[in-house]
Amino acid sequence: MCLVCGGISLGDCRELDKLLKEGIDTEQYPVLEFLMDENLKGLYQFAKDLGYMESQEGYFSKCHLCMDIRRHLALKGEFKELRPMEFYLHLEQ
Repeated sequence: MCLVCGGISLGDCRELDKLLKEGIDTEQYPVLEFLMDENLKGLYQFAKDLGYMESQEGYFSKCHLCMDIRRHLALKGEFKELRPMEFYLHLEQ
């Protein structure tokens, strides 16, 4: 997994001290939880259960696949770790 990925938010930067002190409750961030605990395979299955379908054109990297999955999830539901929403609204399919 990439250490820094566009379109993934760990919280409000104005609360960075709190975030560093308390950490992240991954139960509140299912996308992060799948990426951390089950890697891309877990995220893929989670998204598939929510109607995600792979591109017939394929992907040029695992990051490309992850981005496509996250775009689907961001447009499908309320995942507070998938921010800013504008990031996903401007991605091409």
